[in-house]
Amino acid sequence: MKYTLLVGLCCLVSTASTAQNLLGIATSPNGGTNRLYLNPAFAADSPYRLYLNVLSGNAHANNNYVRYQAPFSLVRLLSGSVPSQYKRPDGTLEFAVDYTDEILDGKPKNGTVWGEVRGPSVLMKVGNRGGLGITTRLRAAAQVVGASESLLSAVRVGLSDGALYGIPANDNQFGANTNTYGELGLTYAGTIWENDGERLFLGATAKVLLGYNAQHFINRGLDYQLVADQTAPNGVALEVNRLDATLAYTSIQRNRNVSPRTLFSPSSPGQGVGLDIGLNYVSQSDPDSPTWRMGAAVTDIGSVRYNGTQYNYGDAEGELQGVRFRSSDFNNIQNRSQILETIQQRFNTGRSPDQNRFRAGLPTSLNLTADYQSPDGVGIAVTYLQDLRAEAAMGVHQPSLVAITPRFDVYAVGIAVPVVYLNRGVTAGLSVRVGPAFLGTDNLLGLIGNERNGIRPRGLDVYGGLAFGFGRVDGD
Repeated sequence: MKYTLLVGLCCLVSTASTAQNLLGIATSPNGGTNRLYLNPAFAADSPYRLYLNVLSGNAHANNNYVRYQAPFSLVRLLSGSVPSQYKRPDGTLEFAVDYTDEILDGKPKNGTVWGEVRGPSVLMKVGNRGGLGITTRLRAAAQVVGASESLLSAVRVGLSDGALYGIPANDNQFGANTNTYGELGLTYAGTIWENDGERLFLGATAKVLLGYNAQHFINRGLDYQLVADQTAPNGVALEVNRLDATLAYTSIQRNRNVSPRTLFSPSSPGQGVGLDIGLNYVSQSDPDSPTWRMGAAVTDIGSVRYNGTQYNYGDAEGELQGVRFRSSDFNNIQNRSQILETIQQRFNTGRSPDQNRFRAGLPTSLNLTADYQSPDGVGIAVTYLQDLRAEAAMGVHQPSLVAITPRFDVYAVGIAVPVVYLNRGVTAGLSVRVGPAFLGTDNLLGLIGNERNGIRPRGLDVYGGLAFGFGRVDGD
């Protein structure tokens, strides 16, 4: 049953998002352009004269609110191959509440879904002291941060009349953001210091961004009461008494598909610029000795400025007193843009937008890395990514994480086992590279977990690609 404001929140946060992880390949010395998203200074430390990424991609989901325990895996769920016994007669999925198990620890909850496609990209050596890269990628993200357990519990059990009474009247703050955009990046890194086997590289990536779609609902506080709905027998309406929030969404054509034609269209509703900047220290006394690396970078500085609609609700004059939401308000919803339009129409009948443009911030993060690589191919990488966006920011966040990735990595083959602490949970993955092809996951159990095998994952992750390295540099 589509019911009241919580329908909008539930649909908004479940849309399908952004990060630069792919830890099994991004931490490899042979990762080429896939390393640049972690630190642009790595461009000067490539072991190839020329590296060509043909195509690679990543899909990821994580949260700290529920564990998945359906009788079928998340892979089956997302691929649409759920067995017929778990479907209704009309073929739609019947997803029971007990297919998820709440994690109730009294802490705010976060959830992220992201996906990205890294298109044709190239990295070239510039002399013996630098590197130049050109990268392309499409990124999509949806995220909820800072939601209370009581609010999410009410959404989880369903939006029936009874569940409405479980919605917290005051403790209901959260931020929800989505963003889909493409980027073209130009990277240059060079040596700024060198002495007896030690080198320090400085690198930067300048990015041109085209935005296709974005929505934000930043709820800083909502007070309401449940009242009888006189328009429906035994009905209940949600009456809002105070709202402190920001609502924004793009003026994009409904059901518009992102295609090669639209990727470079000047009519895209969003444009922006971005910047990555980093340092990379490398120590190797001679070609037959181990290599030590330490890096620090700040990535995804910038934003996309969208043509769209933004409403700021502060209720300074009490203008929202008595605004009611009924089930009939959401009966004909087809997509998330309609949800947001319905919400703002109920709050602001006849009111013009506060702004006709808004900014969607990039997932700015601090990336710290330490790496050891022996001449025989055995290595280990430590990666720390720290979100630098404020919790209430209008923009998707890079989920903070710590990862340790042991590996065996030589010219023709590579195997890595990333172990990741993310969203107050630990996952382990596996990545395999054979020649130009690689396939991996940073959450192996998330791909196979279900009720029957007792594995209850909090997300999934999978990536793969095809890339070629040419002209191996002597000594690397």
